[in-house]
Amino acid sequence: MVPGTPARRIGFFDRIKTGWTLTKDSANVIRDNPELVLFPLLAGLASAAFLIVFFVPMLIANLVGSGLEYVALFVWYFATTFLSTYAAAGLVHATNEAFHGRDPSVRESLAAVSDRVGPIVAWSLISATVSVVLKAIEDADNPIARLLGALFAVGWAIMTFFIVPVIVFEDVSVTSMFSRSTDTFRNTWGETLGAGFGITLVVGLFGIVLAVAALAVSLPLAAFFPAAGGILAVVLLAVALATTYLLSQTIWGVAKTALYVYAAEGRAPSQFENFEFETLGGRTEKRASPGNAGTRDTL
Repeated sequence: MVPGTPARRIGFFDRIKTGWTLTKDSANVIRDNPELVLFPLLAGLASAAFLIVFFVPMLIANLVGSGLEYVALFVWYFATTFLSTYAAAGLVHATNEAFHGRDPSVRESLAAVSDRVGPIVAWSLISATVSVVLKAIEDADNPIARLLGALFAVGWAIMTFFIVPVIVFEDVSVTSMFSRSTDTFRNTWGETLGAGFGITLVVGLFGIVLAVAALAVSLPLAAFFPAAGGILAVVLLAVALATTYLLSQTIWGVAKTALYVYAAEGRAPSQFENFEFETLGGRTEKRASPGNAGTRDTL
C-alpha cells in the first residue's frame, strides 16, 4: 500500500480477526519473554503503595472540600500517570529489544528510559491536569458540559494513543510529542482503535474464562464449607482479575510497539510477519529508528 493511502474500512468481524491476530502474536512475544509482564506489575504495585500512603490525605481533602479534593486528585493522577508511563516506557523499550533479537531486561530497560524522565514528567503533569478538568466536568450538573467532556475525552485518547512510543523513541518537545502521536495515529493507523476493540474483546473473554474457572473450583467447596469456599472464591477471582489486567496491559504495550516500529522502520517485526499491517492503513515517512537505541530525531 502506498504511504498516505486511506485505510480500508474494516467491519466488526474484521476487527475481531485483527484483534485476535494482534493478541495471539503479542502473547507469543510475552511467552518468549515473560519478564515483559513485570513492567505493568511494577506499575500496579507502585501505584497501590502510593494509594496506601496517600489515602488519608485524600480522605481529609474530600471531607474538607472547597476545591481541595481536586488538588488531591491532581497529585494522585500525576503520581499514578508517572509510575504507569515510566513502566510502559520500559515495556516499549524491552519489547523493541525483543523485536530486534536482543534479550530484554527489566533493569536495563528501565535504566535505558531514565533519560526520558523529563518528557514523562511533562506528560504526567499535562495528563493529570486534563484528568482533573474532565473530573470537574463530570461532576458538574450540566448535561451539555458532560457531553462535551466525553467528546474531548475520546479525542484526547486518540491524540495520546502513541505518546509513550514517541517519548521512548523520539527526542521531541512537549508540544511535538502530541503532534507526533496524533500524526502517527491519523496517517498510519486510523483503524487502530477498531483493532484495539478486538484486543479488548479477546482479553475480556479470556478474563471471563478465568472467572468462570475460579467459580467452578470454589463453589463446590462453598456448598459444604461456606466460609472457606467464599474466601477461596474471592482469592481466585482476584487472581483472575489481576492476571487479566496484567496480560491486557502487556499485550497492549507489545501490540502498540509493533505498530509503531512498523510505522518507523517500514517492516514488520519478525514476530508479527503473518499480520497484515496494511489493513490498518499506509505507512508515514520514517521518523525514528527504534532499531537503533541511540538514535532520536532532534527538533
